Amino acid sequence: MLTQETRRNAFEVFLQVKRAADQGAPYSVIRLGDGEGAFLGYPTITNKADVDEYLMRWLRTTAVSEADILHLVNALKAAVKHADVVGLPRSKQLVHRIYRAVPAAIEAFDLQSESALFTDAALHRLLNHALLYRPLLRNARFLGLISCRRIADDLQARFNIRASRWYGVRGAMEHPGEVETVHYPNGYRELRDKLEVPFPGALFLVGAGAFGKIYCHWIRQRGGVAIDIGSMCDTWAGVGRVGIGVGRHARSLDVYKEIPSISRGEAVRRYNHWAGRLGLDVPLATTRASYFAQLPACW
Repeated sequence: MLTQETRRNAFEVFLQVKRAADQGAPYSVIRLGDGEGAFLGYPTITNKADVDEYLMRWLRTTAVSEADILHLVNALKAAVKHADVVGLPRSKQLVHRIYRAVPAAIEAFDLQSESALFTDAALHRLLNHALLYRPLLRNARFLGLISCRRIADDLQARFNIRASRWYGVRGAMEHPGEVETVHYPNGYRELRDKLEVPFPGALFLVGAGAFGKIYCHWIRQRGGVAIDIGSMCDTWAGVGRVGIGVGRHARSLDVYKEIPSISRGEAVRRYNHWAGRLGLDVPLATTRASYFAQLPACW
């Protein structure tokens, strides 16, 4: 179930997301890390000090009521329970107690949907290394973006998207972005009220920490397709740390200009190269797999 052997790679996830968008079916792809572990495990697996560490990082305060914490915990659990794809921490990360809280909470609170697929929490970067955002976004009718980075217009221009809408939220302490509204509860409640999915299967990219998983669930509930891309928003905006071994070309959307077309075989090789270079213990891709023929010949 939650073993490395049963995890899907980025190509398999891409095919599922693309199919949902093309068919107008609701879909949610989320990724879980240490911050999510702190909340998912509260109050039995993790404690208030664990939660406070991430509240300070995300909201610059720990002055959040117990009722609000429990609301976020329950909303996050619902997002996991109803997600179609869940990205999990790698085995190397599970040496840390808070990361271990992710699979522990999924098991303890029965958060594993029978139909959910599991993948690696680095999915957002692996999709980028294989240039899979291009066939997902190119010529799309609409793109919604929830992020502290105002990059919806850049994405629209790069991928020839017909219409886009940016829902700005305040970012974490280190790189908060330009939105001044406090993320929780103010920005959270405002977004809940104004978030619109313009048609079934409309695509949204979401980068908003643990809150983003809840937003992906809202989008799915309203008929859209949501992908939790986390810090890819920072990477594409050229902000902050982009990861060990990641070169300049991966720091922005320029990689899609510098590599205007890639074959599916080349994409598999590129994907496996980056997974090895970054030391990710993720399922590698292969041209011999059944999903390979389902991929476009090139993108």
